[in-house]
Amino acid sequence: MSKQSFEDGRFRWGVCIDDMWTYAGVLPPKSIIIPHLLRLRLPQGPLSMNFGRGAAISHPLLAASHTSPTALQKTDVAKLYSRKLARQLRQNRVQFVRCWFQWNLFQPRIQRGKDQVYDFPLDNFVQTMNDEGIDIIAVIGNGYERFLPIGLDIDNLDEYILRLTEASREIVRHYRGKIALWQLENEPDWWMAHFASDWRRGGMWFHRDAVDRILEGIHRVVREEDPRTPTKINMQADSATASRSYFKFCDILGLDFYPNYTHSEPINVSNLKEKVSKARRISGKQTMITETGYPSGPGILGFDQAKQVEYVKAICQEAYSIDSVNALGIWRLSDPYWLSFPFHENNFGLINRQGLPKGAWFEFLDQVNKRN
Repeated sequence: MSKQSFEDGRFRWGVCIDDMWTYAGVLPPKSIIIPHLLRLRLPQGPLSMNFGRGAAISHPLLAASHTSPTALQKTDVAKLYSRKLARQLRQNRVQFVRCWFQWNLFQPRIQRGKDQVYDFPLDNFVQTMNDEGIDIIAVIGNGYERFLPIGLDIDNLDEYILRLTEASREIVRHYRGKIALWQLENEPDWWMAHFASDWRRGGMWFHRDAVDRILEGIHRVVREEDPRTPTKINMQADSATASRSYFKFCDILGLDFYPNYTHSEPINVSNLKEKVSKARRISGKQTMITETGYPSGPGILGFDQAKQVEYVKAICQEAYSIDSVNALGIWRLSDPYWLSFPFHENNFGLINRQGLPKGAWFEFLDQVNKRN
């Protein structure tokens, strides 16, 4: 794999994976029930792999009654899930996955006064994707609270950056040469909105220079440990050009485009070209659509599966028609049993939480195969 994967001018299709704990064989985080007040670890239901065309698999990966699987069983499930996913993506010409390399998968706990202990539970996932020719956009340093190790001081920015860069160095060094693109953090222009939704916690996010110091630290690690792999920063399409100081930390600029995040209709993606052109002109960077999507519910807010299909069709056609866009990532592959806030965040998946396809999954595959 090389940086030419995303810098050779060819258009690439991909999906974003949220539930990387599934592929690591660990428990999901606690769900956000009431932001800033209540979180609970909810029970997990069945997971199947019946989302491929003519590729139904009769057995579930994790039964609802299987409440206490052993570590070996969870690892076996993770390996099976990775293998089936990689093969489905390859067969359907989906070329990349974008996924969280969340800190606490590799370092579950900060060891005070001791040498730090790291584990790499995504080795099988990474190797499987590599073997099947699926490129990986790995997101490192994402400061969502559910991704942070136990014992981390989230009010002390200096300590946070020290611990973050130490862990990021271990992760990047371990996976050097196996990652197509390193994404640094996530939506640095939107951190206060993340805080309001209870995705981020701690006083460090309110430091005036937090964004620049965190991005600079992760960027330095990648340049030192994996200099041949390009970096990416993703920002909201509506505000990307207001944060020009961040451009120096990336080779590729990613835009997150959600024109229907606050309303279910009308579905209109026609202003994407204008936003991309402005971002490309001001940043001077090659541009990709890192995230875009439309939820299939809840119905009370006007969202449904038919509109999700309509949106997926429209955004695939629009993004592909823009010469300066070189890739499109759909948020997200599947809805996990883990729940977030606001409520429609739980319904963006092309596949439902049981692992069964929605209509938007097949629409996405149709769009990909028409253009590959």
